[in-house]
Amino acid sequence: MIHLCLLLALLQVLVTTNGSPFHDHKRPDADGATLSLAESYPAVSDLQSPESSEGLRRTKRKLVIPPIKILENDRGPFPKLIVQIKSSLAKEAKMVYSISGEGADQDPKGLFTINRNDGSLHVTRALDREAKDKYVLQVHAVSTDGENREEPMEIIVEVIDMSDNMPIFTQEPFNGSVPEASAVGLEFMTVTATDADDPSPDNANVRYSILSQNPQEPDPAMFVINPVTGAIRVNAAGLDREKYPEYTLKVAATGMQGEGRVGTGTAVITVTDRNDHAPQFEQTSYSVPVPENKVGAVVVKLPVTDGDKPQSPAWTAKFRIVNDSSGGFFNVSTGPNKQEGIITTAKPLDFEQNSQYTLVVVVENDVVFGKPLPTSTATVTVNVLDVDDAAVNEERPAPVIPSRDLTLKKQQRQRLYSVSVPENTVGAVVVKMPVTDGDEAQSPAWTAKFRIIKGNGGGCFAVNAGPNKQEGIIATVKPLDFEQNSKFTLLVAVENDIPFAKPLTTRSEDSESDVSCRFWSCWLAEC
Repeated sequence: MIHLCLLLALLQVLVTTNGSPFHDHKRPDADGATLSLAESYPAVSDLQSPESSEGLRRTKRKLVIPPIKILENDRGPFPKLIVQIKSSLAKEAKMVYSISGEGADQDPKGLFTINRNDGSLHVTRALDREAKDKYVLQVHAVSTDGENREEPMEIIVEVIDMSDNMPIFTQEPFNGSVPEASAVGLEFMTVTATDADDPSPDNANVRYSILSQNPQEPDPAMFVINPVTGAIRVNAAGLDREKYPEYTLKVAATGMQGEGRVGTGTAVITVTDRNDHAPQFEQTSYSVPVPENKVGAVVVKLPVTDGDKPQSPAWTAKFRIVNDSSGGFFNVSTGPNKQEGIITTAKPLDFEQNSQYTLVVVVENDVVFGKPLPTSTATVTVNVLDVDDAAVNEERPAPVIPSRDLTLKKQQRQRLYSVSVPENTVGAVVVKMPVTDGDEAQSPAWTAKFRIIKGNGGGCFAVNAGPNKQEGIIATVKPLDFEQNSKFTLLVAVENDIPFAKPLTTRSEDSESDVSCRFWSCWLAEC
């Protein structure tokens, strides 16, 4: 029986003085001494074992060759000797060597070659661990006459990693958001990077850092990154969306636990609104006239401003009437632009029951304030305008407007008034126009009511009866604009709460012609 043995000469210094494999990333010295397998690996020694009646028979242990380790990206020159293989039969006959397997006659073909005469195994080019980290080869030895043949020996070539890959971020850019005024230490996003190097010697062990921050206000280190996990957290106070709505961080990922190659990426941080501005009324006091007996009539519109992000819940306004002791006569809602409160009548108003209401309105947002903030309020005084809602059938004379030179109770009675009114004022009293009536005092036939029958273009004015029922009060209901119209001439008529019992005509005492106002008295008010 032929006992076969292969002698393996390792030309890479992969065995230290105590026998442990070489793991340093430095390129090993290729000029090593030839080692005898029997000396280096005692497993090749002979043993005896019993076998039936034939007694003891010498047998050979199976030879196990440790993997041959080659550093990737070796600069050569190539081909480069990595190991020499010798058959134990080489002393008896000339042996011819060949190899098969991965990198030999299988793809990638030609990566490893063997000298057929002396068994020298070479690598023909640099290896790349990320492409393939291990090769399994079969070494064959046959005598030239074909009489002696070794059983194939398996050799494993392992590729040692070096940090030759740059970490790559998994996305570019990373997008995150953080609420304004967030507390220091709040973790809100994570960046990640991958490294194709071997993680076992820490070549692919990535460390993270922040290289730059833009803008650098209010602190150049507003954020900090966990070097191991890539988690980003708030590092300084002062996040303010209104001042700095977005930050851009340039981040780095470094292999070999921060000692290897560096890859860079970007993190874009959006500062979200946290409702740190309370809405404010543009005007805090209103005095407006409203006709009685109307439901759904617009009383007033209350515009507000808000410093938070437009169209966000922290910017959208909502309104409440906080002193609603009026009996539910009014509603307040938010206008279409979300920055305006609209008060309307919810029930018919009755001038005779209550001619004036005072409402206090508060404005808030759709979401709660991010911190304690004072709320804004507006006071609305509603003056109810009287309309003709009585019906008494009796004959009586029409109310009389005295001539301009008649004085009564120190208040001048006149047909023509010329007054001045400031622009942009709503609810301003323009003029008070007293009248007299010959019917029974305090009766419906005596109570006066007023109408503007000419000159009220754009509906800028309204008129209603004063508390004494014998006085007409004209007031502005829309802002006047001097540049658009600097003068109005209003024709005002006065009637009673009930129809006249017969047709009546009045005469102006300071005019040569009759005033053609049937059923009512009328005069001019020039503004």
